[in-house]
Amino acid sequence: MANDTNGAALANAPAAISPTTALFQKAHAKLVTLQRVDEQLTGLFDQRRKLQDELREVQAQINDEFERVIRDSQESPTARLAGQFNDQAKIRRVSPAKDAIRLEVAQAG
Repeated sequence: MANDTNGAALANAPAAISPTTALFQKAHAKLVTLQRVDEQLTGLFDQRRKLQDELREVQAQINDEFERVIRDSQESPTARLAGQFNDQAKIRRVSPAKDAIRLEVAQAG
């Protein structure tokens, strides 16, 4: 009968370990889940950084385009005026000196 008692105790032992084993398995599953979440977060942070870099690049392109448009709009009137002055200078050089207009100012009295 002693063997029967020892056998019964051994049979009951796995049942006593089972809740402890379940807790360790549960803890292990939570740790694995945390590792996966950490990996996902790392991936998301990398993706966020890449998107920020791309956004900065697009912003720089937009700024460059605005600067080009503003520069072109400022240079156009200047270029037109310079062109007009050059055209006037050509006309003056071509026209004879005798056709020059003379302006006299009379003194008010």
